[in-house]
This record gives sequence, structure tokens and C-alpha cells, in this order.
Amino acid sequence: MARVPIEIGQRFHKTGSPLVVWTVDSFNKNTEPVHVRLIRVGDPMTSITVSIDVLSDPRYFQRPVPDL
Repeated sequence: MARVPIEIGQRFHKTGSPLVVWTVDSFNKNTEPVHVRLIRVGDPMTSITVSIDVLSDPRYFQRPVPDL
């Protein structure tokens, strides 16, 4: 599976939960694979950490559809 480039500030949502949006806040490059810290949009006190492999896998996370 080709990995999509991920950058700070990009937004994602868990597959099946499009109303909860997460923003990439930081990378932890001291782990293998690299992990990213995600901050919940609208609730900056809530964060999760996932591997870049999981974040890149559309079975787990997707980029939100932009507003039209």
C-alpha cells in the first residue's frame, strides 16, 4: 500500500466516524514505525497517538471531505 505523505496540520477522521475530526500535531520519530499525535478539532485537550502506518490506512483513518 502506498503511503500518503502526512504533514502537521492535516486533518483526518476515523473511518466510520466522520463527525470527529483530528489534526496532526506532532511526530514521534523515535519509534518504529513513526507515530503521530492527533488533537481533536474543537477539543484541544483530547489527543491520541497512532502509528503513521495506521493513520495512512483507509481502513482506520480517512481525510475529511472538504466543504463544498
